[in-house]
Amino acid sequence: MVALAGGPKVGQAGAARIFDLEVAMDVVSAALTPDVLDRLPRFPPGTSYGPDIDAANQVLLSAAPEEAKRAAFLDWVTRHQPCVFGRVATKSGAAAKGLGMTLCWIDDSTMDAGWAAVAARIADARRGWKEQAALGESSAFLIMFNSARLAHARPSQELVRLSADLASLYLVEWAPVQPDVIYTEAIPLRGKDGVLRVFKASVQLFHTGAHLRRHHDRRVPGGLLISVNGPGHYANALVARGQFDSLRDSVPLVRRMAARSIGAGGLGSDDASSTTWHRDVCSAERDTARWFSAAYHLDVLVQSEVVGDPSPRTGPCPSHEVWSWLHLDYIDAHETTAADRTHGWFHGTAITEDALHHNPWPPVVPVDAPDFNY
Repeated sequence: MVALAGGPKVGQAGAARIFDLEVAMDVVSAALTPDVLDRLPRFPPGTSYGPDIDAANQVLLSAAPEEAKRAAFLDWVTRHQPCVFGRVATKSGAAAKGLGMTLCWIDDSTMDAGWAAVAARIADARRGWKEQAALGESSAFLIMFNSARLAHARPSQELVRLSADLASLYLVEWAPVQPDVIYTEAIPLRGKDGVLRVFKASVQLFHTGAHLRRHHDRRVPGGLLISVNGPGHYANALVARGQFDSLRDSVPLVRRMAARSIGAGGLGSDDASSTTWHRDVCSAERDTARWFSAAYHLDVLVQSEVVGDPSPRTGPCPSHEVWSWLHLDYIDAHETTAADRTHGWFHGTAITEDALHHNPWPPVVPVDAPDFNY
């Protein structure tokens, strides 16, 4: 594991530094000025983000009530999101195949009330989500920043900085969030043995302006989204809730879902192809593919050269931009210990009751190499 240069390092759950909201706000308040959204570079009026997003934006960027906007967003995810986990978790707004999710909605009124109000809203939703997660009822957490100012923001360095600052209001243990770094969340679960453990979860960025860009797979309607997904937590929750007898039984389902998400991201435009692809071109081996490649690192929360690039990218990815050594090896039932770099994904770390809301996993700097893992 490569720890973030200059940042904190931890080895055991519960040893992470814990920031309260006041400290987190002190860290990012200088950048999050009241007019920061208004100063974002924007696409020209009338820009289309694909017929699917344009249709969803008719509701999401209107004066409709929040309930209607949530429903429109979830309907879009169910039908148009390349990630199979996302489609399953949001189907009909309820858990399917035992995969539950929690949606935190941040609208213009909350953002205009001040960034402290945003941080408090996220913190409250995060606490509630982790309590649900401990019961095995939710393995995903979505934070939707619903605003026309974000929906029409074009990729730029200003958007890079704002995305990192918004993430800092969520990942307060590791604020300030830095671009080009992998951040993971900790999701608690009480197993059938009664032991409370935390599992790693990926934290990823989606936004409307990703349409037809290098990260086209990360497009969503309505603004900007931080998505947290714990595949190992999900696999273990299926066992804890009695839907599978063992982790060895539940892991193949999770692996198939992950493999099906790769290469499925050309949605929303006839001109776009997926920006992730399997290294093995044999479709018969799609659900067991070990390696895959992508035009960006999927688990880097804010990749500056991607979120900051406004150029349309609908053709093949230049070789120097390809992340070649992304893999699914961590989706495995074999036992791991704290000494293993992938520990925490499918075998959690035992914690005490008072560590339920802590996130002990340190940020890491990615390396495009076959032996890189985290």
